[in-house]
Amino acid sequence: MKEQLSILLPTYNCRCVELVQELHRQCEEEHAHLDYEIIVADDGSSQQSFVQENKVIETLPHVRYLIRKDNTGRAAVRNFLVTQARYEWLLFIDGDLTLHAPHFIKDYQQAPGEVVVGGLQIADNDNRWHDNLRYRYEKRCEQSHDAAHRQRQASKEFRTTNFLIARHIMQECPFDEHFRHYGYEDVLLGKSISDKGYPINHINNPILLDDFEDNYHYLLKVEESCRTLYTFHHELKGYSTLIDWTRRIRLLSPLIRWIYPLLSLHIKSRLTGNKPSIFLFNMYKLIYYTHLNEPTP
Repeated sequence: MKEQLSILLPTYNCRCVELVQELHRQCEEEHAHLDYEIIVADDGSSQQSFVQENKVIETLPHVRYLIRKDNTGRAAVRNFLVTQARYEWLLFIDGDLTLHAPHFIKDYQQAPGEVVVGGLQIADNDNRWHDNLRYRYEKRCEQSHDAAHRQRQASKEFRTTNFLIARHIMQECPFDEHFRHYGYEDVLLGKSISDKGYPINHINNPILLDDFEDNYHYLLKVEESCRTLYTFHHELKGYSTLIDWTRRIRLLSPLIRWIYPLLSLHIKSRLTGNKPSIFLFNMYKLIYYTHLNEPTP
């Protein structure tokens, strides 16, 4: 039983009030067996309305809300949260998700291991999101969120949506702050933890993803993640199917780089419109990533 817990939430341009309130409620239920704190760090949000809305959490006991002036990136803000934590066990949760599991905190307290990943559940709401690209993609991949599936490739399936880790491991394997843009900082952390010899335990204790950005902004995020992957492709070798596929089709790379400008706008218009195709989405990621590898003059 883990009896001391620092719950760490990075936020950026999102409302986290309900999430923090539910975490606080569950921690209070376990108060006889748990010393806890909840620390929320806003990473320089550009929309101050979210910052103001979230300030209500400061009224809750054991909760701190830290507002950072500058946006330092997903890796740096998580490392900052570690420096602010008091306790040995650190529970990271993305601030833009929803907590629906009634025994979420208790299940983490009782989970064996020094690195524990709870997983992600995708909301069932076809009526609202049936034309949303990310919703369609996440639902297509939903079976991979199961703990048994994730455990087969424990380090490769490591994600930071919600995970528990011992402080000494986090200090030995901090997030790489060279990752300033969206994507893959969690994948590299999983690799680093595994390379140090620490086992990763995947359990079914998911947090809920029930809100999805529009297709246009999601595609921008995906393109940014491809650029991040390309920047760190040496470090992430063996940890990305996108890298694996580009190596398999490397003889076609010159052709793909040639056709990308001709097809990209048409494909993007299909993906940002109604009923986007997941097959086309996967193809777009492949050609977008491949076209980043411009030949040296």
